[in-house]
Amino acid sequence: MRLSRVCIFAMCILLGALANTRAAAQSPGLPTDRPLTLMDCINYAVTQHNSVRSAESDLTGSIADVKRAKSAYAPKFAVGSAFSSIGALAGTGNTGFLIAQGTDTLVTLSQSLYDGGRTQTLIRQARAARRSADADLELSIHERVLAVTTGYFNYLLAKRLADIAAQSVAESQGQLELIQARIDAKDAAPVDIYPVEVQLANAKLVKLQADNDVRVAGNTLRNAIGLDRGPELKLVDVTEPSQGVPALEDSLTKALLDRPEIVRSEAQLDSSKAALTLARLQALPVPTANAGYQQDLDGNDIGKEWTLGLGVSMSLFDGGALAAGVTSARARVQSAVLTNAQLRKDISTEVEEAYLNLTNALQRLEASRPSVTLAQKNLEVAREKYVQGMAIPLEIVNAQLSYADAQASNAQSLYDSYIARAQLDIAAGKRGY
Repeated sequence: MRLSRVCIFAMCILLGALANTRAAAQSPGLPTDRPLTLMDCINYAVTQHNSVRSAESDLTGSIADVKRAKSAYAPKFAVGSAFSSIGALAGTGNTGFLIAQGTDTLVTLSQSLYDGGRTQTLIRQARAARRSADADLELSIHERVLAVTTGYFNYLLAKRLADIAAQSVAESQGQLELIQARIDAKDAAPVDIYPVEVQLANAKLVKLQADNDVRVAGNTLRNAIGLDRGPELKLVDVTEPSQGVPALEDSLTKALLDRPEIVRSEAQLDSSKAALTLARLQALPVPTANAGYQQDLDGNDIGKEWTLGLGVSMSLFDGGALAAGVTSARARVQSAVLTNAQLRKDISTEVEEAYLNLTNALQRLEASRPSVTLAQKNLEVAREKYVQGMAIPLEIVNAQLSYADAQASNAQSLYDSYIARAQLDIAAGKRGY
């Protein structure tokens, strides 16, 4: 017996190890031979991030709870064995002697036939909890998709702003050399160098901050994906968006049907209604019907027995506990109804806000394109005018600042539009990614 238990235990360990190995082999890893796309990051996050895996475990538990609740309708089969020894004391010396001794091994089969609807109500609650856990898992995936998408484009934005800052440093350095050459050639006053030196120092400060922002954004993205701290990620950049803006009413309708929060809220409402039904049942007479069969495997006197029982019970006085339970359950139903109604209002507001943000980001992106072109042309003109002695260095500095600001605004609008679209998709309850 001991050897068989050891073998069974070892087999369980081996099967568990094989299952873990298979799961590890099937889980997607991040590509290392190329820059990562947004889908690479999302696919990894929705399978490996701990928040999603935790929600999956909760769903597994809820599925098991439904099965456990349903098991009340299933026949119960049990085997039991007991050793007994009965003795007695007799005579003035309290001499003991054995009356009976033996082992009884019983096989019992029982079945609950009816309990006044209580089991069915508990199953209803378990099913509602399962739907809620299912919605929680989908909500966790939605949150992970949005977090990764936001982190992905914020990282690309930080990289773009760092490149703009580096370009400003290089341009300021070139302008400084140009003015210094003119000063050396006696074509410009020595004071001309000061505005450009100030601008170069400021540009270096901006670049230091931009480089730090890149590192911070990279760490935020790694955490959103579910990665430990590590080297800088290489990402695939994006072009300007080509998709239009979906109709607001379509997004609102879809959100109120498909948002996992709506599904969860309705499941919680159903659970609270089931709890109210159960509380009311507790205050009613409890009818029961059950059947059973028992057989002694040792051939003793018990032999075979069967039972069929019908009964009813009712609490006559409990200090008001049952009435208070009904009142409490009714209040929770009302709370769930109000919560569901407010949730629908909140979701409608969230969808409209995401719609407005996307529209605004696309409008800003459209307006920023000519600004970049004009600012670049203005910088070129200012440089040429200074070379010809028709402008002062401060004009170049101002033109350079305007050009950097225009580039930054364009980059901000570009990545904001991608983030805003993701926010609208999630707000509308878009399934899939």
